[in-house]
Amino acid sequence: MIYSVSLSVVDALNEFIKNELNLQENVVILTNPVDLKGNSNSQIENKLCVFLQHLEEERIMKNGSYQSSGGQNPPIHFSLNLMFVANFPDPNYSEALRYVSLVIQFFQGIRIFDKSNLPMLSANVDKISLEYVNLDLQQLSHVWSLIGLKYMPSVIYKVKLLSFTNFLIREDTAPIIGKSSEDSRFNLENS
Repeated sequence: MIYSVSLSVVDALNEFIKNELNLQENVVILTNPVDLKGNSNSQIENKLCVFLQHLEEERIMKNGSYQSSGGQNPPIHFSLNLMFVANFPDPNYSEALRYVSLVIQFFQGIRIFDKSNLPMLSANVDKISLEYVNLDLQQLSHVWSLIGLKYMPSVIYKVKLLSFTNFLIREDTAPIIGKSSEDSRFNLENS
């Protein structure tokens, strides 16, 4: 679900930017900004890179009323922080600012997505909402340190609310008291 929602948002943003700038090729990509060795991912040069910056459980929803039925676990709710990084090195730095502005413009125009305005949204998701994440300089410094890159023009949006459910039926059985596992095995073999 995380992948399909992220990809749907990326696809919609890609279409918006292509229309705004009259482009033919995709410029927004869903990928890691660094490789496993910590080097900058070569695929993101002159692109808008989108990646999962943080996954956060929505604990307020956890304490809400949930009617247990049929051995199902209660749903768990998450928000995703998607980071949009404009990697346009000099002399294209102004393009980086342009792309970040387009991201903000896009999400300012559409804050809530559902099947009507995001048809490729996963069948498991009714709707999502996006809100800007405001970081102070210290928080931003920590984010870039964790990524392992030097600062590039970027913006983070929180995607709310993904609910995961487990539709596996679980049977509650009482433990056998007073019998060891060897006693149980012996009884099964002699039955």
